[in-house]
Amino acid sequence: MPGSVKEREDDRVEPTTVIQYIDGQWRNPRQPEWFESVNPANGETVAVCAVSPEGDVEESIAAAKNAFRRWRRVPAPQRATYLWKVAEILEARKPDLARMMTLEMGKVLAESLAEVDTVIASCRYMAGEGRRMFGDTLPSGMDNRTIMTVREPIGVVACITPWNFPLSLAAYKLFAALVAGNTVVWKPSSEVAVCAKLFTEVFEESGLPPGVLNLVLGSGARVGNLLARHPDVRAIAFTGSTEVGKGLAEMAGRTLKRVSLELGGKNAVLVLADADLDKAAAGIVQSAFATSGQRCTAAGRVIVEASVQEELERRIVQLTEKLTVGYGLDPKVQMGPLANAKQFSTVSRYVLTAKDEGGRVLFGGHPVSVEGFEEGFFYAPTVITNVQRHHRIAREEVFGPVLAILTARDFDEAVEINNETQYGLSTAVYTNNLHYANRAARECESGLVYINSGTSNAEMGAAFGGFKDSGNGHREVSYHAFDVMTEWKTIYTSY
Repeated sequence: MPGSVKEREDDRVEPTTVIQYIDGQWRNPRQPEWFESVNPANGETVAVCAVSPEGDVEESIAAAKNAFRRWRRVPAPQRATYLWKVAEILEARKPDLARMMTLEMGKVLAESLAEVDTVIASCRYMAGEGRRMFGDTLPSGMDNRTIMTVREPIGVVACITPWNFPLSLAAYKLFAALVAGNTVVWKPSSEVAVCAKLFTEVFEESGLPPGVLNLVLGSGARVGNLLARHPDVRAIAFTGSTEVGKGLAEMAGRTLKRVSLELGGKNAVLVLADADLDKAAAGIVQSAFATSGQRCTAAGRVIVEASVQEELERRIVQLTEKLTVGYGLDPKVQMGPLANAKQFSTVSRYVLTAKDEGGRVLFGGHPVSVEGFEEGFFYAPTVITNVQRHHRIAREEVFGPVLAILTARDFDEAVEINNETQYGLSTAVYTNNLHYANRAARECESGLVYINSGTSNAEMGAAFGGFKDSGNGHREVSYHAFDVMTEWKTIYTSY
């Protein structure tokens, strides 16, 4: 498993400064407090970023509330024209946005470029929804009367987004909120503040009116909790850990906010005895190790029928050992560093625990030293077998490049093992038997089920979200997001 080549001089970045964007203006905080955004590949500072104090967050909410009075009256097709402009600007800025993603959170450049493409597709999809926010007409039981239902914007929406997909997980929320007629206060993860700044600049260049989108910075404990408690924020759209999501929902409930939660997962790939093992292994490796396993839909488990387990493991290891770990801007690299020291420590602890509980490492299980990047948070893609269903590695989300392999007697036990975690986001099943494929689609307790593809293959326009502790029932990436972003109004007209 080779490391990447030494960093080129032109890959270095001069540290920049990131400040708040409130009511159409870039502003320093009133009480100066700063944090650093760090390149996880080499520990170098990418940016010095402002922490938004409570008073500034209050001002951003007030600006959004004031802008909402005007923005909600702009017809939805006209609101959509701003998104068309955003898509055009994103096309032009794609290389710079992708490069900054790699510098700030570590994913390889090919993945960063693909993420910008996803954002552009999402932008155009939601722009199209500007002419598709349909209501209903209903027959009245009274003479000379009509009844219709319409969607109306809800108000100020707080979008709280993570670092693993700095643009796309924000885009799903921002685009849906804006085209629906809401205004937004956005709090991104501190790890990707520069990406948030660049994305906000795109909206600014599109001519979006002041106050419609506001950017505030800082920790979730300070800024995120304030947004969740504030009575003028009418909805929270959050992607992140289950623990944090539950806390936000509890705080938001006191003011009857809408809350959309996209949370964690302990996703599994079920491999039955009749499966194409080459295709299964390829799908497993991609699902487990893309973005260094730092995806909510990453495959953390393989549940395989005993008769084909040894052969499947051989194929998985063969593919895994070919992965090159290193600096994300190196085109020969397939897997970058973990995003920060906390993730690195968490992954290391889970691997040690898995060994203590009886797991056997087939590949990886250790940090990786990359020449020229000795300060980077690189960890080998790791495959662990002999995992039992009660082991922590089989039940808890690692959020790193660690794959646990469990044995099942048959299809029924495989589904049983899949369903017994607290999560229910994504499940993949490899089989050539239509009976088992259809039963898996029905019986797996997951918001997403893939037949003969990996756990991380969602498409634009299809509802995205999970069961159980993977979410609270709402969906993103499609028009279903309007269930959170709008209110239904029923209008009775007698004539």
